[in-house]
Amino acid sequence: MQKQLNILKIMRNLSVILIFFVIISSPIAQEHTIINGYRGNINTIAFSPDGKTIAGGDENGNLIFTDISTMTKIHSLETGSNITCINYSSASLDVVAYTTYDGEVNVLKASSKEVLRNFKKDGNIYCAVFSPDGKQLAIAYTREPTEKEQDKGIRLNFIVDLHETGKFEKTKTLRLSKPHDPDGELFGAKLFESYRYNSFSCDYNNTASYLASGSMGKNIAIYSFEYGKFAPVYKGHSGRVTFVTFSPDGNYLCSTSKDETAKLWNINSGGSIITLKGHTGTINSASFSPDSKYVATVSNDETVKIWDVKTSALIKTLNGLNGEVITVKFSPDGTYLAASGTNEKILLWKTSEILP
Repeated sequence: MQKQLNILKIMRNLSVILIFFVIISSPIAQEHTIINGYRGNINTIAFSPDGKTIAGGDENGNLIFTDISTMTKIHSLETGSNITCINYSSASLDVVAYTTYDGEVNVLKASSKEVLRNFKKDGNIYCAVFSPDGKQLAIAYTREPTEKEQDKGIRLNFIVDLHETGKFEKTKTLRLSKPHDPDGELFGAKLFESYRYNSFSCDYNNTASYLASGSMGKNIAIYSFEYGKFAPVYKGHSGRVTFVTFSPDGNYLCSTSKDETAKLWNINSGGSIITLKGHTGTINSASFSPDSKYVATVSNDETVKIWDVKTSALIKTLNGLNGEVITVKFSPDGTYLAASGTNEKILLWKTSEILP
């Protein structure tokens, strides 16, 4: 009898140990830091070039700068407008640009909130990104078509304006809408979808020789600065492209889509090299690690997924975000991964604890 009791006791202990290991190995159990203070969907986040500060903007116009080492708020702005994008200039630790859905571009000194430049676009702005050398700012926005444009079959204008960053004067306009395209125009969908999250994005490659743009259509445009024209469009998604980003080494472009997939494109060959499948909802954004070995994707399925770029293997799934995830970023030094969305919080993980 005593022997049977001992066996039962051992089995109970083994069960407790097993449950413990299941819990700590669960994606939900991954330790993270939470940054609060936002009111509404957090549409955009950005790390400062030195990785010491993270900025976030929400749909109600709250822009907050947080010191990562102390997890304390440095300062904040209440803009009163839906903030759609924040990006630092990699050429300066102190220059940041943010955009609002109602058409404003603001360039600030991050340390003091001093406004260096403010201007408007006649439309809805979704993205503003600096070139790697900080000499150019690309602004992606939409504008309603004129009567003549409507007669040509254009239902919505997708435009990227390029501004030099001395006086922020416009130097070039890239018009991306194409009438009567079989895919529903080059960018404009046959049935226009109202703004939600990252609806129109653009990004420079590491040498600023290319600018990629993705939006409410299925295709991706690549503009070549060397040749002064667009390359053939990248086709492959079956749903609207939500986001595009180049890898830091310039070898890959990652696109995310409403079709619940992300694609990695080989920039040298111009072909899709892999489709990343695993999400069960629209993928809203992606971010490469600084060494270009990994890419993180976020989705309406409330998860963050991290993939190995070379093997396309799924490395990690982070759960427990309790809401659709809109945006994701690796810090420039590779120390942190941050994600945010409809739960009104920024979640911050140490990459040493989630990557191989």
